[in-house]
Amino acid sequence: MRKEACCSMNVIRGVGYIRVSTAEQATRGLSLDAQEAEIRAYAKAHGIELFNIYVDAGITARKRLDRREAFGQMMKDVDSGLIDEIIVMRLDRWFRNIADYYEIQRILDAHQVAWIATEERYDTTTANGRLNLNIRLSIAQDESDRTAERIQFVFQDKLRRGEVISGKVPLGYRIEKKH
Repeated sequence: MRKEACCSMNVIRGVGYIRVSTAEQATRGLSLDAQEAEIRAYAKAHGIELFNIYVDAGITARKRLDRREAFGQMMKDVDSGLIDEIIVMRLDRWFRNIADYYEIQRILDAHQVAWIATEERYDTTTANGRLNLNIRLSIAQDESDRTAERIQFVFQDKLRRGEVISGKVPLGYRIEKKH
């Protein structure tokens, strides 16, 4: 749902939201620069006045929304009536949790703020469109949950073998197995 453009000049006040975890940026090429370029190009092509891009760098989508600083600021700006449309590259840049999505969608609806994913198409005005969105959200949440399980398995195995799981051992220290 897109609300009527602000003021009498028919200006759509848009913002971008980009997020990447360190692992995603390294393995999937989802750099912040690439996401920002995609959002800027979309805004320009669609006549959207892009006044901010909110960046959560090195933040996993598994984190609670209140722990994503830029996301929180964006939602404050939504509450203040400053935003007409939010642009993301893909749904999983924004959400990987179904409950989070619906919580935020209620707020966006209350403020008549639309959102668009530049690389994916969603239509929440039809039953089929909502079903498609739910399926995509479920897949994103499942991928996130499976990744967390894999990481936990790797960490448990490293601990079993006496390896460090928190980065490098400080200079002058070493880790020894308890016998």
